[in-house]
Amino acid sequence: MEWVAAYNTHNADAAAALYDVNVTNVQMPYAEPIQGRDGMRATYVSLFRAFPDIHVEVVNLVESDPWVAVEWEFTGTMKGSFAGHPPTHSRFTLRGCELFQVLDGMIHTQRGYWDKATMLGQLRID
Repeated sequence: MEWVAAYNTHNADAAAALYDVNVTNVQMPYAEPIQGRDGMRATYVSLFRAFPDIHVEVVNLVESDPWVAVEWEFTGTMKGSFAGHPPTHSRFTLRGCELFQVLDGMIHTQRGYWDKATMLGQLRID
């Protein structure tokens, strides 16, 4: 899956290129969605800077056109600022799921389901 490859090579441009220019990405732990391809690119740049070793493993993949569900496990070490917090150099391991709507080969909608409290606890962020 191209999304996983872009994530694991920390390539923000390749990741952003997978999205429609008007994509909406709702990560359930956060109040505000990420809007547009440029917003996605900025998110990836920030994430890869905060977690230079971030890695995703696919646990399950379910496809039913136009939807793709990816159950995943992320790992990483916080070596840069994240969510307004300075680096803690702590590692995290987190499981969750992304739901993608793919139309004409582009991600138009993304929804992420994961436990923010677990991640922040492992990173030692209050």
